[in-house]
Amino acid sequence: MKLKSKFAVVTGASTGIGREISIAIAKERALIALVARSKDRLLETKTLIEKAGGGAEIFPADLSRTDSVNQLIRKIKKTTKKIDILINVAGIWHGKNEVYAGTDLEKFPRKVILETFMVGAIAPTLLAHSFIPLMSKGARIINLSGTFENGAKGWIPYYVSKRAIEDLTIGLAQELKRKRINVNAISPSDCATEAYKKYFPQYIKEAVDPIKIAEFAVYLCSKEAEKISGKIFVLKKNQKPFEHFHF
Repeated sequence: MKLKSKFAVVTGASTGIGREISIAIAKERALIALVARSKDRLLETKTLIEKAGGGAEIFPADLSRTDSVNQLIRKIKKTTKKIDILINVAGIWHGKNEVYAGTDLEKFPRKVILETFMVGAIAPTLLAHSFIPLMSKGARIINLSGTFENGAKGWIPYYVSKRAIEDLTIGLAQELKRKRINVNAISPSDCATEAYKKYFPQYIKEAVDPIKIAEFAVYLCSKEAEKISGKIFVLKKNQKPFEHFHF
């Protein structure tokens, strides 16, 4: 029980990487605030956590809207006076029935660009801004980035949001060093989530199992990683994590 009595906030917790991370840290007896748009999918995650012996509460929120982010922050602050872990997983790279890949920037709807930046970079910044005052020595912030081995072409909004989250990681790690709050990023290669299986079934054999990402997130939250901060860890299938920096 590496995370017993810790309070964690996980965004994107309704499916994929966010769900697996939530389950993994709940198994270590952290209490999880589950954040995502879909109430039904959040309830599914909550049920899986409870079956695994953990505890969680759901906080449905649309991270693409500032008012919804502000409401989320108020609700969580009413629930707890301390936050030990903040994990920003939520991001936008596809819609309900389309993937935002292979599209030139000028062909993206402006709404998609703004929502991608909001969910992938602005919301995590606002959550950190509001929750850092509730954090103390030993707290952790983990941001989810992503690798772009074939370059940024066709993914510009998503690519920019992920580069921003990496810069936020490095900057916050420097700023919070004196408070002993660790900030790191996990940058997975293609990941075998439900959405990835739907849009890229031809590449599924090369994709990382989201459970592996969850296991590494638990490690970064544990005492074993208490001296690790300001790092961006690339995760690929059948390969140990390695540090990666962007300048």
